[in-house]
Amino acid sequence: MTRRKARLIALTAATVSLGAVGAGTAFAETPTFCENKYVCLENGTVFGGPEGDYPQTPSDTQITAQQIVEDCAVDRQSGMPGVECGFYPYGEPTTTGFGTWEPLTSDYANCQGGNEQNNINWSDHNEYTTSNSVTVGASLEIGLGELVKTSIQTSYQYTWGSSTGTTQTFGAFVPKGYKAHLQHRYQRQQVTGVLWIDYEHTGTGPMEGHGHHYWAITDFTATSPVKDASNGTVEDQVSLSKLQPVQTGECPD
Repeated sequence: MTRRKARLIALTAATVSLGAVGAGTAFAETPTFCENKYVCLENGTVFGGPEGDYPQTPSDTQITAQQIVEDCAVDRQSGMPGVECGFYPYGEPTTTGFGTWEPLTSDYANCQGGNEQNNINWSDHNEYTTSNSVTVGASLEIGLGELVKTSIQTSYQYTWGSSTGTTQTFGAFVPKGYKAHLQHRYQRQQVTGVLWIDYEHTGTGPMEGHGHHYWAITDFTATSPVKDASNGTVEDQVSLSKLQPVQTGECPD
C-alpha cells in the first residue's frame, strides 16, 4: 500500500513529457508500464504522449512519431545497435468485425457481351499482416507486427500477427456495358498500448533520439487479422464490387 501511494504522489508531482533523458548509458534500464497509460523510469520520470502531440518535422529536441515507429521496426527486423524498443498493451485485443472492402482484381470491362467469357474468376491464398495506427511501409509493419505479437502472446497467450486466408474460388458475371472488380474483407482485431523506444545516442542523426534517450507513443493501436486458433487461417469474404457503366474510351473501337 505504501509503495502504491508513493508512486501516485510521484506522478502528481511530475510533468508527463513525451521524452525522457534517462540514464547516460543506453539500455541500462528498461522502462516499466505505469499509471495505466505511460512508461516510467526508476527515478520517477513519467513519459509518453499520443501521436498527435509529436511534431510533423524533427528538431534538436523533438522527434517525430513516424521516426520512432520506423526506428523501432528497423530494430525489430535487423537488430540495429543503439536502439531498444517495446510495447505494453493496455488490455486484451478486441474483435472489431470485418474491415473495409479491398480490391482483389483490377476492373474488368465487358465490352462485347456474352456469358462465360465475361466472368471474373479468382482463386488464391491471401496473406495478411499487422498494420499500425502510425502509417509506415509494409516491410516496417511486419517488423512492428512481430513486436506486438510477442507482447500480446506473453501477456495473454492470444493469436496475433501474420496469417494466410483460406483458399477460395469465386466467379461473377459482368453485364455488357459495365465494369467491376472482385473485392474482399476479413475479420480484424485491435489492441492499443504504449510503444516505447530507448536510444543510445541523443543526437539528430539516423537512429538517434533528438535530445532524449527515451520516447513513448501512447494510445498506439495495432490491427491484425482474427486467426482460427486451430489452423491459423482467417475468415475472408469475397464479392463483386458495385457495377459501374463503361466510360468512353475504355472499350476498343
